[in-house]
This record gives sequence, structure tokens and C-alpha cells, in this order.
Amino acid sequence: MALNKIGLVLAAAVAAVAVGTTGCSSSTPAAPTPTPLPPSPPNTPPVIESIAVNPRVEADDEVLVTASVRDAETPLDQLAYAWTAAPANGTFTGTGPQVRWRAPHLQPTPDLYTLTLVITEEYTRNGGGGENKVSRTAQVHYNDSYREISRLTSDFLTDFGTFSLSPQQVVRNFSDSCSGKLAELHDVQNNRANYQILKATFTISRIDLNADKIQATITAPCTFIDIPNATKVPETVAGTCLLTSVYESWRWFLCTSLFNDGHIITNTLDYHRHQPAATPRLR
Repeated sequence: MALNKIGLVLAAAVAAVAVGTTGCSSSTPAAPTPTPLPPSPPNTPPVIESIAVNPRVEADDEVLVTASVRDAETPLDQLAYAWTAAPANGTFTGTGPQVRWRAPHLQPTPDLYTLTLVITEEYTRNGGGGENKVSRTAQVHYNDSYREISRLTSDFLTDFGTFSLSPQQVVRNFSDSCSGKLAELHDVQNNRANYQILKATFTISRIDLNADKIQATITAPCTFIDIPNATKVPETVAGTCLLTSVYESWRWFLCTSLFNDGHIITNTLDYHRHQPAATPRLR
């Protein structure tokens, strides 16, 4: 019985030590792992919805160019706008989505220009930087109307005075929508059949455009030296070449041609003096 008591006492002592040891432990519980933050959503690029501009511009004229832009994150005034034009730059005035563009001068005419807007957006995402670039274009038809009409008139009068050219070549720059093209073709055919033109000289003294710049009247004092087939005697005929021009499909064409106040300056036969407007025939 004594041994059993001793065993019980020892067991109780061990249990007490075990309880005391557990109660005096100095270990610290592990800290909870923080939940990571979700990454920033991607930055969407700007959108150029449209570019509004007059589809036609005259040399040295200025047009308003307006871009419709939206961006989900960046204020529009914090975007960078770069405007260019091709084939020749011309001059842009202003910054941002609305500018003015002055067309260049002394360039090939007619021509088609492309205006380009490039927008750059710089942004910060997840502690780093980024950049978006977007672009859009608009097209403008370029005309230097006075030079264009002057060239058409010069080509026609030179061709009319070049006897080796066919009537079809002479009227190639007339509009098919004008009845004056067929009338002039017949006149050139008759002239080629009855006269041999040796030389043509002229001066374009005036070009008048209407308010909409779709019609024009050209005044050109002109002189022709020819030989009538009937007499074989050279003569010099002077008068005023009056032409009209029309704007179609973004370019100019000739429409009608008349020879006014024609009179013979030199000849050797009185017969020709009584027929001052006989040659050349220009409708």
C-alpha cells in the first residue's frame, strides 16, 4: 500500500510539473498573412471618334480641323496632340483637338492631302509608367484654282494653234457634261479642214471665279497666224478668246470657248477684210 501511495504522489508531481511547464510557455502565435491587393485595371487608350474638316481647300486658305476625342482615365487636356499633313505640311495653328490648317501654295494641283492626328497618353500603373498612342486621318482636296484654270486655258489655246494635233487631243480637257465640248470639237475639225494654223499667241488677262468657286470665266486676248486653204495667203487674225470652266470631281475642266471681236490684221486680199471673224473658230 505504501508503494502505491508513493507512485500516486510521483504521478501527481509529474502531472503538476507538466501543467506548470505548459502554463509558463513563452512562444508567440504566427501573424496572419495579409491579403494581396488586386492589380490596377489596364489603362484604355484614347479614342479619336472622328475628324471634321472641309473636304476642299484652296491654296493659302485656312480651314478649321476638329477632332472628337474621348478617354476613360485621362483628362483630354492632359493628352498630347500632334498634327501633320502630307504631301506638304502647310501650317497648323493652335494645339489640342481643334486647330486651323493653312494650305500651302505653289504645290501640284489638283491634289489630295491627308491630315493626321496622333494622340499620346502617358499614365502610371502598378508603380510603373506606360504610354498609349493612337492616330486617325482625314482627307482634303487641294486646288490652286487660278493656276489650274490658267494651265488648262494655256494648254487648250496652244493645242488649238498646233496644227499637227488632232481635234480630240485639243478638247481633251473639256468636261463631258458641257455641250461646249462637242461644239468645240466640231469647230476644231472645221478649222483643221479649212485652215492651216502656223502660230498662236495669247495672254490670259483675267480669270473670274464665282462665289462658290465652282465656275469660272477666262478672258484671253489671242492672235493666230494661219493659211486659208482657199487662198493659200497667210493672214494674222486677232481677237479675244473667252472661255468658261467648271469644277467637277474635285478638279477644273474647260466648258465652252468663244472667239470674240475677231479681225484680220494683215493679209493681201480685200476678201478677207470683209470676213473678220472667219478664223480661227473657237466656240
